[in-house]
Amino acid sequence: MRIVLAALVRGYENKHEYRNLIKRNLYLKKNITSKVSQDIDLLLFHEGNIPQDHQDYIIKKSKQEYSFVDISKDFIFDEELLEKIPDLERFSIGYRLMCRFNFFHIWQYLNSYDYLIRVDEDVLINKFDKKFFDNISNNFIFGTAEISNEGHAYTNNTLPTFLREVFDSTESAFYNHKFPYTNFYISKLDFWRKQNIQNNLQQISENPQQIISRWGDLPIIGSILNFENINIEIIKGIEYSHLSHKNKFKISKKIKS
Repeated sequence: MRIVLAALVRGYENKHEYRNLIKRNLYLKKNITSKVSQDIDLLLFHEGNIPQDHQDYIIKKSKQEYSFVDISKDFIFDEELLEKIPDLERFSIGYRLMCRFNFFHIWQYLNSYDYLIRVDEDVLINKFDKKFFDNISNNFIFGTAEISNEGHAYTNNTLPTFLREVFDSTESAFYNHKFPYTNFYISKLDFWRKQNIQNNLQQISENPQQIISRWGDLPIIGSILNFENINIEIIKGIEYSHLSHKNKFKISKKIKS
């Protein structure tokens, strides 16, 4: 069983601005990687803006070895789209490209792994079941800590219609606003490597509306899982804080959505 723990993270001019990332990494060491019996590879994706001396600083302060992956080639877009974006001041172009990476490009970097644990740079894991991977079910595909709706109006007005075309479906039941929170999740990777899933994700990523209307990874990943009738499990024993939204998640028992 090969497991990778990964996130797409920001680069900064000042090393001290990595304090939240380093805090995240220290929490991971304390509550996941030092507890589970499996080896876990640690990846940090970046836009080519974390130089070697910053990488060395992060590794030293995090007290664990991390591999840094430059994914700047995936952050290319048609700049003519900028004049068509209605709410660019709210969601930057970087945010939109981050969403695209996290639902489409990310999978190509994980071909040698069986499971992904995604923990974003603003997530602090306070508790994790050290036996999770010892007891994982053969039927497990995707687990998260929270089921969420999509509240972005431009997304809701455009994405379901296009997904019906992608899925060749006349129904929109898959777009039920029962989507997994994606700042933390665990997923079996062979599901995302299926050719039909890859084809669907590519079509979504190449539609200009992904950039224009800010289609996020939450409703896209959720819709794919829902359309494929994949059970989105609520992971038992996880506790974490989401610094950006000031949310805390504590799951004491397993629930099926």
